[in-house]
Amino acid sequence: MATKSEIESFLTEIAPLMVKEARKRGYKIVSTAIAQAIIESNWGMSGLAKYHNYFGLKCGSKWAGKSVNMKTKEEYSVGTLTTINDNFRVYDSMVDGVKGYYDFISTSRYFNLKIASTPKQYAEYLKADGYATSSTYVNTLVNTVNKCNLTVYDKELSGNEDPNHNPYNEPIKNVKLNTRGNDARWV
Repeated sequence: MATKSEIESFLTEIAPLMVKEARKRGYKIVSTAIAQAIIESNWGMSGLAKYHNYFGLKCGSKWAGKSVNMKTKEEYSVGTLTTINDNFRVYDSMVDGVKGYYDFISTSRYFNLKIASTPKQYAEYLKADGYATSSTYVNTLVNTVNKCNLTVYDKELSGNEDPNHNPYNEPIKNVKLNTRGNDARWV
């Protein structure tokens, strides 16, 4: 189980990279993407996170980089989890992992993420575009955005942040990790 300092450290490290890359590529929403990193990597503590894949990115047929084969759970029918083995992308650093995420969503399949104007809309587009099989993916992402106050990064991205507020130093409160899965539990 991740400690509070490990949770804060993960957010402090990944959020600026996400904001920088989202701004560079013209995205309006970054909070939901940060929530994805939190959920998909279990605050950077998952087995896949050690390969700097914080987003559960599978290789697919076009990936020519390094990969690792791991077990994962998919929800092909609502309420039924199926364990499979699949090949996942491997990155050399967190910076590369974040860039890899934005490379992945820069395809025509995910074109609508650039026009999303709310965290919920971004999450709904992700789900509709086939990013995840979980029937609760949208709610999990939106709840994570809200509980962690991740919209402060959307404001930073748009330039509407309070000039005296540094979101990278804001502590995350009341978070516990579920050691049996990839979702955070709130107390």
